[in-house]
Amino acid sequence: MLNKTQSFFLILCIFIVIYIFSDFYTKNMENNTEFNNKISNYMGFIFLSFGFLKLYDIHKFVTIFNKYDIISQKINLYPYLYPFIEILVGLALINNYQMIHFIKLIIVLMMISIGGVVVSLYRGKELRCGCLGSFFHIPLSYVTLSENIMMLVMGIMYLNI
Repeated sequence: MLNKTQSFFLILCIFIVIYIFSDFYTKNMENNTEFNNKISNYMGFIFLSFGFLKLYDIHKFVTIFNKYDIISQKINLYPYLYPFIEILVGLALINNYQMIHFIKLIIVLMMISIGGVVVSLYRGKELRCGCLGSFFHIPLSYVTLSENIMMLVMGIMYLNI
């Protein structure tokens, strides 16, 4: 498993690559230079990337996710649906479809995820993060927490602009 520093740099590199790609995508769209469009494209590509990485081995992802996610501990089907929810959200954001509804969904999902991560970290559990599925062995840590907080803040920024 990667240590916390390696995890941080891996997530940072992924976010930078996705930012560059989404920025390039946004610049090549006609009349699409608004701040909200950049946020929605960036978030959309993150959700698409992370959703597809979770599908790499969905059964391992479910095992990892069940250990710290509040909803998946109660509803067995939820962790199997979660990658598809992320992909659907990503597609909606990139295509500017029902934006307010999907941004609100993101805010709710991130708040639930933050709650589960905080509880697990507070209890001192040493768990794997499911953010990148089972493809990368990343510990559940401040990296996971900061990723979720960043997505929450971007969602709130989108609604306030």
